[in-house]
Amino acid sequence: MPENIRRWNAALLAMQLGYGGMKIAGEISGLSQLTLHKGRQELENGRVDWDCQRQRRPGGGRKRIEQTCPDILNDLKKLIEDETAGNPSSDDRWVNRTSRKLATAMGKFGHDISHVTVIRLLKKLD
Repeated sequence: MPENIRRWNAALLAMQLGYGGMKIAGEISGLSQLTLHKGRQELENGRVDWDCQRQRRPGGGRKRIEQTCPDILNDLKKLIEDETAGNPSSDDRWVNRTSRKLATAMGKFGHDISHVTVIRLLKKLD
């Protein structure tokens, strides 16, 4: 269920329950009180579009690091070229550093990335 519709449904439940409904609806839905309050304000002000299919506008959200910094894959290649090992008779390869250590080392190239991003980028390099 999209985030906004989930928020509105939980806010409707809270409004139907009356006093203490925000707390009960929050416990049931797992949403915070601030989220429920926002949903309630949207319902009361008529800013609700139940037929929406998207959470964000097309192209919305943060861009991937490869788009904002195209040289990151080359920098990662430079970093791992001396640390890569593997079986020459097969395609099995591995890096002798952990993803967390690689993420820290990427900071020397000026890239502040997480170990999860390093893993994703390493899969792209295959």
